[in-house]
Amino acid sequence: MCSGYGMRKWSHVGLFRFCPAVGAVVLASTSFLALAPVHAQKAPGLEKEQWLQLERDRESEFENYFGEDLASVSKTAAETADELHRLSVATGTRSALLYVIPRRTHLHLVLIPPQGVPIVKDFYEVTDPVLFGVIRDFHRGIVRLDEEATKAGGQKLYDWIIRPYRKELEKSQIDLLLFCLGDGVKDLALSALSDQGRYLIEEYSLARIPAFNLIDTAYRPFRSGRLLAVGASQFKDERIPALPGAELELSTLVQSLPRETGYRWNVQRLDNQSFTQKGVNAAIHSRPVSVIHVATHAQFMPGKAEASYVQLWDQRLRLSDLEEIDWSQSGADLVVFSACQTALGDKDAANGFAGIALKAGVPSAIGTLWPVDDKTTTSLMRSFYQTLPASRTKAEALQAAQISVLRGSNSSSGQQSDQAPYYWAGFSLISSPW
Repeated sequence: MCSGYGMRKWSHVGLFRFCPAVGAVVLASTSFLALAPVHAQKAPGLEKEQWLQLERDRESEFENYFGEDLASVSKTAAETADELHRLSVATGTRSALLYVIPRRTHLHLVLIPPQGVPIVKDFYEVTDPVLFGVIRDFHRGIVRLDEEATKAGGQKLYDWIIRPYRKELEKSQIDLLLFCLGDGVKDLALSALSDQGRYLIEEYSLARIPAFNLIDTAYRPFRSGRLLAVGASQFKDERIPALPGAELELSTLVQSLPRETGYRWNVQRLDNQSFTQKGVNAAIHSRPVSVIHVATHAQFMPGKAEASYVQLWDQRLRLSDLEEIDWSQSGADLVVFSACQTALGDKDAANGFAGIALKAGVPSAIGTLWPVDDKTTTSLMRSFYQTLPASRTKAEALQAAQISVLRGSNSSSGQQSDQAPYYWAGFSLISSPW
């Protein structure tokens, strides 16, 4: 089991699970200039049958993974665009929805701007083997701190996914992008996509959603209040690696948030022997909670939902049984899992990561695609909570926290120095960004 915190060596053979044929693809001749969109206009009937099928397909992926029925698809493309416009007005941000769907023989993209019509683009040069090969090398570059591989992969992915819509995004003044991702790209480190050295997170705040029909679109401006900080640095089963970073993280939240911000944060800490199903539920039921922050092992593994888990002090809480914690009864608007690890490249593990807010029954969740070192996690989360109450959306607060790490503004020396995507690009907002 991975420790979940601290700098560590990686076994890349076990980390990436792709079809062997993917690794044999030669990509040197692929460039954006060679990628002419086959379809770059509204497809006939997309607002009704094709749109609903697109959403149903995403819904069925999560139903198959969790083994249960989810909400029925009902919103049309036109209704979704109107909903995005309503939320844009309510939040003061401009939101657009982008579907990125690998279809074996081509990459299928659909952009829904606020109060606009769907813009469909298909790229037949970007087959699944080509796409997945680039993603594999991109992720390897990130976790190996290989700047050249990270930039090369990030640029290719930006050219395939973002550049085709640059004019539309600029025209609509978009500053918040929701990504609905198909199998094979659900675990993509979106914020590290880059154009000429500028990362996507520097252009937009970001969120990944399971399907638009499956997220909470009610907007409630965030108010600081009670933050329930739970986790463990050690476990009942001594064979489970200790998490010294959890102690630092929880202590920092308890000590710094009420004192250093101008907002009313009441932080309650529940750790080690108190971090049990019974203990967390008792704390949740005692009074309303704004945020539940979880600092422990959280593993998204190959296989169905029962293979993935969150480690409590005394037991593994399987993703299939996540509702045994009364997350939704807490009134929390957000659950943060600060020490997740996803088996990058595995379809089932990616479904678990992308569906965690859905399974927990909360509007939004934050997770990490890979474990990040202790100091960075603590610094980024502290910045996030300090920024959150004054931010227009949760996505905007996470964007600010990631940029603070990227640009070195939280460094003790005060020096402005860019930080590699490994330290910040794994943090992702899941489900409702509002």
